[in-house]
Amino acid sequence: MVKEHKELTLNEALQKASFFLNQHGHDANLARYYWMQLFDWDLSQTVKFLNQPISQGLASQFDSALHRIVNDEPIQYISGYIYFMDHKYQVSPACLIPREETAGLVEKALAYMRQLPPGKVIDLGTGSGIIAIELKKALPTWEVYASDFSQATLQLAKKNANDHQVNIQFVHSDLMQAFKPDFQFDVFVSNPPYIAQSELDLMDASVKKYEPQSALFAEDEGLAIYKALAKQLPSHLKPRAGVFLEIGFAQGLAVKTILQDAFPAAFIQIGRDFAGKDRYVSLMREEDLNEDSNF
Repeated sequence: MVKEHKELTLNEALQKASFFLNQHGHDANLARYYWMQLFDWDLSQTVKFLNQPISQGLASQFDSALHRIVNDEPIQYISGYIYFMDHKYQVSPACLIPREETAGLVEKALAYMRQLPPGKVIDLGTGSGIIAIELKKALPTWEVYASDFSQATLQLAKKNANDHQVNIQFVHSDLMQAFKPDFQFDVFVSNPPYIAQSELDLMDASVKKYEPQSALFAEDEGLAIYKALAKQLPSHLKPRAGVFLEIGFAQGLAVKTILQDAFPAAFIQIGRDFAGKDRYVSLMREEDLNEDSNF
């Protein structure tokens, strides 16, 4: 393990870290990744300094982080940040750690929004704010709203919006309850809680122990939020509105059915993520759409 009584080169520190991780049943190959994530180093910087001595301060921070990691604490919470779509965001235990799959949700929403004149878009359950901020950065003329039921989460999202110098309307709301019935959006985007409680045993220990359960799990086999939104959304969507939802890989048909019952005339698609799994449901509230529609 990393010691403070003598200087180590970065390579030596990584070797000792690998041994420590292996001893505690963790992937030894992740030592370099943890170093890079903790100190926000890229690969070229890490390789450049492999044979250089590291300070006792850095060694101590790395040692502390490794002890937290073997207790299943996510490195993103330890470092306090993550990169999403090549942009850096603050994260904390108040919010879910953004996943790579969510970039696909952002891309689908943007592809549709670019076909419309500037309007209003909402990111419901914004968490760290990544979806709302990426939408605003890509299309700054749009009016972007972001809501969450957690005040602590909203504060983190506001910090991220300030860091990225974008103007977003943040709203404290449980689903759509804080919005007047006639307040309508052109685009609705959400990555809501969708994991069933029955899947708890399948989750990594780090997820179960450290990530906010309210941002992960939903009742009714993970479908409760989609059912609630299906009841609330009709009055909040403009006639040609688009809806973009992230889903669990086995929920595509169920979520499509829920939305089709609420919007009988809408065109609804199930989209797949980079791994080929069902991950998104997209809806366009218009009757004369066909399979070639670009959304």
